Amino acid sequence: MKTRFLLLLGALTLLLTSCSTDVDLYADPEEIPVIYGLLNCEADTNFIRITRVVHASDNPLLDAANSSLSEYPGKLDVRLTEFRNDDSIRQIVLDTITLHNKQSGIFYAPNQKVYYTTEPLGTNNGKNKYKYKLTIVFPDRVVTTEAKLVGTSSFGPKSLALNFAKSVIGTRRPYHFHPALNASVYRVDMSFTYHERRTPLSDTIPHTMRWHVGTFFESDLGFESEDDYILYYYPADFYGALEDFIGGDTAVPGLKRFLSDYPATITITAGGGNLREYLYYLNMVNQANPNDTDFTTIPGAKGVFSSIMTKTQRMRLGDTTVPDLIAEEKWGFAFMGGQEP
Repeated sequence: MKTRFLLLLGALTLLLTSCSTDVDLYADPEEIPVIYGLLNCEADTNFIRITRVVHASDNPLLDAANSSLSEYPGKLDVRLTEFRNDDSIRQIVLDTITLHNKQSGIFYAPNQKVYYTTEPLGTNNGKNKYKYKLTIVFPDRVVTTEAKLVGTSSFGPKSLALNFAKSVIGTRRPYHFHPALNASVYRVDMSFTYHERRTPLSDTIPHTMRWHVGTFFESDLGFESEDDYILYYYPADFYGALEDFIGGDTAVPGLKRFLSDYPATITITAGGGNLREYLYYLNMVNQANPNDTDFTTIPGAKGVFSSIMTKTQRMRLGDTTVPDLIAEEKWGFAFMGGQEP
């Protein structure tokens, strides 16, 4: 699985401020809308990025770096129509704001205009299911696309601990979680936090190591019931990441690294069907024909409009993981208990 494919879901969730290179910069000289939006019912603010591809010169890269060519002038008519159980409930008109932290790349940076709303979105439950239709009025066309809202309150981790014991290195370990409604792709990340004290008189400073476990389609997951999905992680990945994170700073006289009762976290981001379709196609393109960019989930435009939900849970370390870490004297780990030092 290509790195670009694995990281795209994470890049899209960061307020859609990372640059995308999936638009064909060498297409025919016409104006092509480019739309990225991932609705999250738990977010205070939802953003939709709307740009365009316009070729005004013989150098597409220069055109892409020109904000006056990439951005639509003024403010477009952009709105969300909310549906509850297929009944239209309300319309939400989006406003514009300029973000100032877009990463540099092919497309213009660091400032970029995006559309946003602070209106709270609906929450799926046993009685009500929500979907949203995005409508954008462009100078030469009207683009519409729909996305079912992802998630319910039951979505999230189910297992109580992560097992990185030395005895299970070389195997894969199961992790159980409750699936999200309308989700068909899951990105999984883990983190490990310890508190470091260099000398008996120095301050204790927290350090957090993070690593990406994988991006899983439903077909990649196991399940015991409709309410019990299983993903798999590898303890060897934890030790490899820890070795890189700590580096050569080991066996320092007086150094101690303290572990709390819940030093690990797991973060699961669920994505809707449109996002799954988009990621799947990109993976196939990367393997077969990197120059094929005809696919889109939005008729009349490029990009993707879907929904996500993220759940993070603090975790214990199971089995003999803590004794195994303490036994590695070069790392200086010690168990302190509690939540914080």
